[in-house]
Amino acid sequence: MLSNFAVGAGYSAFVSLLIPPFVKEIAGDASAAGVVMAIIALGALLGPALGSFADKYAAHRLLLVVGIAGMALGFAMLALSSENAELFAIDAIVMGIGVAAVSAVGPVFIVGARLSQEIEAKQLTTFSLMMPAGQLAGGMLLAAVTSWSFTRRFWLAGAVMAAATVVVWFTSAAANRRLHVAVASKDPGRDGVSKARKASLKQIFVSTFGVYIAVLTLSSIANNGVNSQISNIMPNVYGLDEKTTAAMIGLAGLLNIVLFVPAGRWMARSGAYSPFTAGIVARFVAGLGMAAVGTATGNKVLLGAAFMQVMYNAAPFTRLGQSSLAVRYASFPAGAASGWVIAASATGSFAGSLIGGFLADAFGFNAVNWMAAAAAGLSVAVLWLWLRPTERRIRDGSLNVEDGSPGNAVAGA
Repeated sequence: MLSNFAVGAGYSAFVSLLIPPFVKEIAGDASAAGVVMAIIALGALLGPALGSFADKYAAHRLLLVVGIAGMALGFAMLALSSENAELFAIDAIVMGIGVAAVSAVGPVFIVGARLSQEIEAKQLTTFSLMMPAGQLAGGMLLAAVTSWSFTRRFWLAGAVMAAATVVVWFTSAAANRRLHVAVASKDPGRDGVSKARKASLKQIFVSTFGVYIAVLTLSSIANNGVNSQISNIMPNVYGLDEKTTAAMIGLAGLLNIVLFVPAGRWMARSGAYSPFTAGIVARFVAGLGMAAVGTATGNKVLLGAAFMQVMYNAAPFTRLGQSSLAVRYASFPAGAASGWVIAASATGSFAGSLIGGFLADAFGFNAVNWMAAAAAGLSVAVLWLWLRPTERRIRDGSLNVEDGSPGNAVAGA
């Protein structure tokens, strides 16, 4: 739980609020800040490798703590590099790997522990809420020291992450034991290492898990394509001014926090699949609605703002059970499965931002909405045609995703 609080403070607050203006000030170019942030975000592509490493060597706790320590090191490097722009890329790589490590293994302590559906849902809800709580705390801390130099603020961020490293190490031992007992009971007679090493590309991509990853990637293209251009879409397509757009994004963030609670309760009653499906469908409805309203000639401010809120507030439903479903559909250990979740999201984010920017330049900003509608529509089609029948077979016990054999129910189904 505290590791996700640290990610919220470290990545969502300290990185987002300090690094872009710092790089722009030193490099004199806003695009340089964008490159540095992109390098940090692409660290998520290492998620599968980091998760697999944790699975192979039972190193989940070690990787969790090293990830937070890596973020502390990244801030210290930024403080020490001062005005040396040549080191920004190295700093970004260290920071990105740290964030990826925590994101890959953090949820595994819950979804890999073979908890009951109700307890897992409650713990995932709390875990998810810790990130915005950390973001709020980090933002308030930085707001109190705005007069400090960037160097001093980077040292402060590094000190907070270092303290979090110590706290997480001393509070994660019991959760680590619970996880490894669950892994051992799931594979009696195995050490967990040999199974982790047998995961093949076919198991990852030509499988139920591969279908699930395709849904995640397509949905991420839709969501992050819109998010990357939202400050341009709202004024240019719907006529909202900058201040109103910022207020709408703030409202969406507040509603996200509130909606995690009903999403968690739904997951506790029905499992992760139903709220996840609702979130995926909501993104399609939002993308199509934003695009359709964008073509209208009359007053479209209210409808555009409404569909924008639907797009943003689908997130609690799609994100809450992502790692749980990944473990459910994978035929390999939880760390690798969780790693592929963040890699799929990062891939979709990168592709959505890239394609969305090209479409905006070529056809106008409403083209980004049409792209989101198309990508989200494909994600719904893949989910409905391939994932839904498999989910039914898992629930009635006729399919075991883990070994492909009929007649065996998947644990926790």
